[in-house]
Amino acid sequence: QTKIVTNGESYQELTRAYSILQREYRNSGITMSRYIGGIYVDRTMVGQQGATQPYTPVSLEDQKRAMNGISKYIFAIDAFNAPKGLYNYLARQRRGSNFGSGPEDPKIHSLVLSSQKTVLNHLLHPNTLQRITDSELYGNAYTLSAFMTDLNNAIFKEDIYSSVNSFRQNLQIEYTNTLIDMLNGKQKDMFTNNSKSMALYNLKRIKNMAAPSGNIATRAHKEHLRTLISNALTELK
Repeated sequence: QTKIVTNGESYQELTRAYSILQREYRNSGITMSRYIGGIYVDRTMVGQQGATQPYTPVSLEDQKRAMNGISKYIFAIDAFNAPKGLYNYLARQRRGSNFGSGPEDPKIHSLVLSSQKTVLNHLLHPNTLQRITDSELYGNAYTLSAFMTDLNNAIFKEDIYSSVNSFRQNLQIEYTNTLIDMLNGKQKDMFTNNSKSMALYNLKRIKNMAAPSGNIATRAHKEHLRTLISNALTELK
């Protein structure tokens, strides 16, 4: 922090540096997410020198490495930790009326959740889930059930029996609502039946795991989760 700010100047450069760092985190997460259910495409012609098969699934080892990286750097409890006291100084420089009518304080939770949602939305996109299942027929060893179990664990297992920090609360609610939308949302017909089956399976796991524990904020959060899931299961057709 002290290496970036300059006496007599605003904290704009510090704020910009923080934003760049968060953007790089998000971009790294996006890159890793593409390995999950990924397919290498070879467009060479039959008999052409160096030709391989047209479609080759990403190896199990590389997909697991990507999932572990996403778990550690995007979804984990400490994934977006910042040095103590940094948030107090993330002040944008005011130029004229560029703040408009909105508040100028840093929107830390919104920024972090936006990065997490970008990765999560790709991992649970209907095309990704469909491709994982189809590619199991021609070499993909990272099955849909294994992937969605790993994803569920990455978002819940680390703190399910303890207090849940506010970043993880946001992530867990977002993920749970995404699973619910796979079953009850407007685009539910875009998802394959086995994707919906795994969504239902994981929702029931979350409900069972989200027993009251932790501080008051965590207990409220877990009650929120259970209520969302109970209502969704009631509406399920």
